[in-house]
This record gives sequence, structure tokens and C-alpha cells, in this order.
Amino acid sequence: MLYFYKSISPHPIENLHNYLDFFFTRMFDDTQTVYSHAYLIHPNFQGIIDTYKEQIDERLKALFNAYIGLATPQEKQIVKDAYFINNDIVSLSDATNTPIKYSQLPAGISTQIKSFYDELWGDSKILGYATVVNSCGTVKQHFNRFREVNEFLVCPFCGLESLLCEHDDGRDDYDHYLLKSQYPFISINFNNLFPMCHRCNSKNKNQKDLVYENVAAPQRRFYYPYSKEANHEINLNIVSPNNDLKDPTQWQLEVNTTNLAYEDCKETWKDVFNIETRYKATISKHSKFWKERIFSKHHNICKKNGRSYAEFEEDILDDFNDYLNISNGILMKSFNDFVINDPNCQANLTGILIV
Repeated sequence: MLYFYKSISPHPIENLHNYLDFFFTRMFDDTQTVYSHAYLIHPNFQGIIDTYKEQIDERLKALFNAYIGLATPQEKQIVKDAYFINNDIVSLSDATNTPIKYSQLPAGISTQIKSFYDELWGDSKILGYATVVNSCGTVKQHFNRFREVNEFLVCPFCGLESLLCEHDDGRDDYDHYLLKSQYPFISINFNNLFPMCHRCNSKNKNQKDLVYENVAAPQRRFYYPYSKEANHEINLNIVSPNNDLKDPTQWQLEVNTTNLAYEDCKETWKDVFNIETRYKATISKHSKFWKERIFSKHHNICKKNGRSYAEFEEDILDDFNDYLNISNGILMKSFNDFVINDPNCQANLTGILIV
């Protein structure tokens, strides 16, 4: 990805996940054989479950009874491991832990967990219920604060689209980075929920699994969007036998990272977000207009204002240094580099532009 987000944790929206963490941690200590509010329910959660007996309290009771009713300690351990491992997104991103899927859970409890967690995420589901909102706030409130802290304008997962800001009426989609449809216990963990442009979330990542490319593939590493790694940058290099990029099948795009420790994460990112195809398609579509812009700028700087070619070259290469705040900025930067680094660039610009 192009840059890493800054976390705004702790935030009130995390309260519901924390209340459930209290419940599961106490359930997993295996000291209780009867569902007990006094032991299992966080005091600040009590008013919520009293208000939503059927939607929350009865579901937690069914889930507790299903756990207690598991046949062996080994089955209980699988459920415990699924909870603690799946919620440790950092260890999953660097592949030091292996996540557990719904299909791996004991049949006696998998259905209860999925049914409950499916009802948690969404403005019209439990996270959006009035009493829950009073305790946790709304996703929109979280988004507003998130965008105040994370000021770059483009989506870090593609750089092609702008993110909405805290002043917009709406908000960008929150992507379940690890799929909530496959991995239990993570649907309201905000270490697994990240604002993402619509094209990345719905059109490209969609239901792709970060962890496994396919059912037969080994586990892979992936970028953790809250990484604090500073020595990381994505660079693009257009490789073409000529300046005509209209046909994306006739040239190559190298996608490189400055930090080789992230090389495999970069490859996962490229696959999940369809990066190479999207980037090449955009460059091919816009290359004619980007060439015309460079030609026009050369005319204004060198021919009209009498400045040197070196001044023009410095000016054009500086145009998109701020590419994290410009939609398609990383592509336009790479295109400028490609044109200017052509040994014949100066000669081409002083003649008639052919596109």
C-alpha cells in the first residue's frame, strides 16, 4: 500500500468489542457452568443487554451454552484460539500466527458465533442500535475523527481515488480486512476495519482473502494498515520500447518497494487490489492527455518565458511529489519520470508532439 494509517484508538466505537472481549475472556477461563450476568457481563454492558434481550442477551446465553456443551477440551481450545488469534491482526499480517476459519470451528458452536457476529456490524444492526450508540457513538463519528488525524487525500490502497473527509455528509466504506464471512470474532474489531475507497472495497478486494491466494496456496504476509514502519515507499517504473502507451499489453509496469522486507506484502497487495491492471489501464487511458500537458508546460516555460530546459525538467519532476494528496498522482509522477528520462525527450519536445 502507498502509506500507512495512523490509529485513533482508543475511541468509543471500540467499546462494544471491548464489552464482548470481557465476556469471552471470562467464558474462556472455564470457571462457570451457568450463564451469569454477574460474572460474564461488563457493568457498562449491562444496560445494553437489558435493552436488547433477544438480540444480544439471548444470543450470548446460547453461545455460552454451546461452548460449555462442547465435547472435549480440544474443541474448546479451538474456539479460544480462534478468538485470540483472529483478533491479533498484527501477528496475522506478518504470518507469525495462522487464522482459524468458521469451517474449522466445532459444529456445535460455529453457527451460534456466526449468527451473533453477523448481527453486529452495520448502522441498522447492533452497532447502530440507539442504546449502543449512546455508549459507543457511530461509525460516522469514528470516520470523522479518523480523517482529522489521517490527512492524506487519496486511498492508500490504490492512490487512484480520493477519500471523503470529515466535512462530507457520508463516509467511505469500512473494509473488513480479514473477511468477516470467513473468520470468526472480527466483525467489529477496529484493528480489522479500515476506510477504503469504493473501487478498492467493492470492485477489487471485495471477498478476496488476504491470507490465502487460493485454497491450495500457503499462508502469505500482507500489509498491516496501522504499521509504524517509516522506511516504506512504493515506486513505479514504466518500461516501454517507445512513448506510445495507449495499448497496455505493449509495455510493462514495475511496482517496487523501497523496503525489501515488505516485498511479499507488496505482492499480496498487488494481487488483492488488482493494482497492476488498474494502474496500467489508467496510464494507457490518460497518457495522451498527460503528454499534451507536458508539451504545453515545456512551451510555456521554455519557448514563451525563455527559461532553460533544465529548469523545465526540474519543474516537471516536482509536479507530483505530493502524490498522496492527488488522485492518480503516483501514476502521473511515474509518467513524468518516464517521459523526462527518455534521452530524446528534449528533442521531441522542441518538435511536433506525436501521440
